[in-house]
Amino acid sequence: MAYIVKRKNREGNEYVYLVESFREKDKVKNRTLKTYGRYDALEEANPGTYERLRQQAEQGLLVGEMPKQLKVTYDTEMEIGLFDKTYGWKLFESMMERLHIEQALIETVGEKAKAERLKTILELLVYQRILHPGSKLYTLHRQAEMFGTWEIDENALYRSLGTLAEAKERIQWEAHRSITELTNRTGTLVFYDVTNYYFDIDFDDPDKTDESSGEVTEGFRKRGPCKAHSGNPIVQMGLFMDAQGIPISYQLFRGNFTDPVTYLPAIEQVKKQFGLERIVVVADKAMNSKNNVTKTHQNQDGWLFSQKHRGVQGSSKELQTFLLDPSGWEFNEAMTFASKSMIRKRKLKDQTTIAEKVLVTWNKKYAERERTRRDGALEYASKLTDAELYRQTSKRGGKKYLEVSYLDQTTGEIKPFSPLIQLDLERIAFDEQFDGINVLVTSETKMTDEEMIEAYGQLYLIEDCFRVTKTELSAKPVYVRLETHIEAHFLTCFLALVLVRLIQHKTKWTFSVETLIEALNSARATELTTGFYKVQANESLKQILQALKIPWDKAIVRYEDLKNFGKDWCTTNP
Repeated sequence: MAYIVKRKNREGNEYVYLVESFREKDKVKNRTLKTYGRYDALEEANPGTYERLRQQAEQGLLVGEMPKQLKVTYDTEMEIGLFDKTYGWKLFESMMERLHIEQALIETVGEKAKAERLKTILELLVYQRILHPGSKLYTLHRQAEMFGTWEIDENALYRSLGTLAEAKERIQWEAHRSITELTNRTGTLVFYDVTNYYFDIDFDDPDKTDESSGEVTEGFRKRGPCKAHSGNPIVQMGLFMDAQGIPISYQLFRGNFTDPVTYLPAIEQVKKQFGLERIVVVADKAMNSKNNVTKTHQNQDGWLFSQKHRGVQGSSKELQTFLLDPSGWEFNEAMTFASKSMIRKRKLKDQTTIAEKVLVTWNKKYAERERTRRDGALEYASKLTDAELYRQTSKRGGKKYLEVSYLDQTTGEIKPFSPLIQLDLERIAFDEQFDGINVLVTSETKMTDEEMIEAYGQLYLIEDCFRVTKTELSAKPVYVRLETHIEAHFLTCFLALVLVRLIQHKTKWTFSVETLIEALNSARATELTTGFYKVQANESLKQILQALKIPWDKAIVRYEDLKNFGKDWCTTNP
């Protein structure tokens, strides 16, 4: 509300001002919008001016315009680091509201006030995971740089982690429900993959035995096949993603779980969690085990997997015969891509026989890449024909292309330390036949070849989700120790990934995650005088805001404008 006041300066002269009230940090403040001059000069030039201005202000006739000039004053005793504030995080605030995170927290703790405080802590952890990822203490130390009121202490943050872990399934459900409405998400076709994250520790978590029941609980952080080859204890994460590249849910597993073992528990959870009757899962060949396919069929779900087809062992001879048959291939005009498909009978672990569609594709670029890789392996293998070098080398590399004989065919003598080593020309010729070939199998026999290729082609997006969490979001190494704190850590990483992907989706995937984060970090605000801020941002942020249809083209803004920056973009922008 704006009103007219008279104020005396140091010399005792009265000046007339148009002043506006606003609320900041639960306090009412006043800012000057306009100076009309000395009171006595105004009255001498036009008697009754002061009363007329006061009445116009009461009627709301003097409100609305930004002052043409600001009288700026600075506090010379202001602390270093409190001058500029980052406000890019506010672009996520509207989305967090839209995901109904607070409702999930209220259902968890039962108190609105406590839920609001937890939501503030969660927001700090999520926003800083995007903008300045680091440890929990690092996040706390940087909260003073953020526009707004945070004031979160260390004890409150660490106490909240257990509760956030407890709320993780409710939060995922609320987020899924909101994203379904926002993006027309369909839950029938989902993508699944597994990765792992290592800890900055040397030893596995010990197993614990319950003294009364004797039940053994395995430790959570365990050594396993680490994709980063760190050698440290890890945890496994199974992630579900929709067809638009937006994460749906995640689940953590002990570090010594292999990828295929995570598949069935993860499927069971996501169906129960979101009330899905039937889903079709797209995944790589690691999930395509006989046990997984059998259970998936028994649960009346579907699959679209890649299929192993190389090697003289472990792959179907019927399949190899089909894909090596020169008939039935359909080539494109450039002769760089070909495909053919069939319906086969597949016997499951429970002896049930089902129909499964097989799609075989050949890609010229893929064939050339595989040929180049094999040539490199053969070059290395040729050096290992020396028995001493072969024995000292632990790398597998080109060893599969070597034929090793410990028996001297002339004398019949067995030579364990000086075997005859030569290239296995038959194995090399056999592998060459499969260059450029990829095989997909699906339970959905009515899917067209094009639909299978398009669906499986989207699987790279889930791999990119993992890349983003490990690079831009720095989810590893993990520093927290307790299992509940680990769960809370990955909840914040999951939500950070969801927010980033939603903005990318809304902007039609025009901006990379790196560009987006850099743009949001460029958004800084400097308070010039009470209630007025100078704002700045790089060109990328301007383009992002334009794509999101958020008007933001002024260099000087009111406190309220900054507070409402990016508000409701996720609902008003179709």
